[in-house]
Amino acid sequence: MKKKIKIQNTIYWSIVVTLIFTALFIFICIFNQKQFHSFQESSQQYVLCKDSVEQLEEGCDYLVEQARLYAMTGNEYYMDLYFREAHMTKRREHALKQLEEYFDGTQTFTSLKSALKSSGDLMSIDYYSMRLIADANRISEDSLQQEVAAVKLTDEDALLSSEEKLKKASSILCDNTYQALLVQTKANLANCTQSLLDYTQKKQNRAQTIFFDSFRNLKISTFLMVFLMLAFCFTIRHLIVKPLISYNECIRLGEIFPVLGAVELQNLAVTYNQVYRENQQTQQLIRHQAEYDALTDCFNRRSFNKFLSLYETDAENHPFALILIDIDVFKSVNDTYGHAIGDVILKKVADYLKAAFRNNDYVCRIGGDEFAILMVEMTTDLQYTIKNKIDSVNQQLSSPEKGIPKVSLSAGVAFSDRENPGENIFEDADKALYKVKENGRNGCGFY
Repeated sequence: MKKKIKIQNTIYWSIVVTLIFTALFIFICIFNQKQFHSFQESSQQYVLCKDSVEQLEEGCDYLVEQARLYAMTGNEYYMDLYFREAHMTKRREHALKQLEEYFDGTQTFTSLKSALKSSGDLMSIDYYSMRLIADANRISEDSLQQEVAAVKLTDEDALLSSEEKLKKASSILCDNTYQALLVQTKANLANCTQSLLDYTQKKQNRAQTIFFDSFRNLKISTFLMVFLMLAFCFTIRHLIVKPLISYNECIRLGEIFPVLGAVELQNLAVTYNQVYRENQQTQQLIRHQAEYDALTDCFNRRSFNKFLSLYETDAENHPFALILIDIDVFKSVNDTYGHAIGDVILKKVADYLKAAFRNNDYVCRIGGDEFAILMVEMTTDLQYTIKNKIDSVNQQLSSPEKGIPKVSLSAGVAFSDRENPGENIFEDADKALYKVKENGRNGCGFY
């Protein structure tokens, strides 16, 4: 059994599905927004990390460079640049502070601070070199930087000559100890920074993967939503629009509705069809009552006039005969036996006439005991067939039944192809009927 679908259920489930997908889209959009922010934040962290690492390396290299230039030239300008970097610019410290915001507490950041401490050990050697130069040039302690003034030379170095102090100041910045410490510091710094970059990039890649997966899910959901919308439109067209178009066409053509579509429309079609059939039956009954005689079920006078008018108009192409019939002395029968017996005789005469003539002939009751028959496709040369039919009916009526007296018929006939026609065929048939009545009734006469 084919399952019926209701419009109400279809709309309900459409709303449910729409709300589900709306909630899904909102969730995906919020989730994607978070992932995008995470990806954006990771990208910013990556850029910040890279910049901070470069600043760390540049800061370390810059201090080493200025310390060596000061040791080689003795120009205080380089020492001022050194301490401006150490006290004011502080690229290493700023870089470390920026990295601390995102990486504090990690092993990598702890190692980075250790690397920075090694850089501080290099600075201690730088300060010692600067103190040797200051003593060689007999610079007052009051004019020295605090870090340099705080340095105490060894007894051995304190006894060196100015030239030897200058020479040693340069040599300690280039000897194997300083160089090994510098290489170790840069290596530690490089390893730590690479670890930080790897961590940041890994976080960025993870956020990027999640973001792209969410975006893919959003596209799939969108395609699925479009598919469901198309399916919903097709369902609405199949269940509602198509049946309504069909119903409109049926109304235009005056036909019953096909039972299709949603349950509500099927119920509508069934109800309409029931009303339509009842209406058709009512119209047929009304039309039958308007066209037929209620007692004999023959065509009535109104139908007779319509048929006669039609056949008179086309008599040349479709010849016909008009037969007017009266029941002989019917008034006397009514007075003697009563109207109930009279009605029985009228029905009996009608039944015999309808049985005697063809189905395509028109048997009509046009008055109280008056009948008329339009016999189609009939010409004058076939008048004997009419006489035989009337005689046969009269023979049947001549046999009385229990409580019903015998009666006879008088018939007058006029053909549409008759010679010397009168004013009209009805009057000519009536004249023929009148002659039969004058000559003793119970017979058939022709114009």
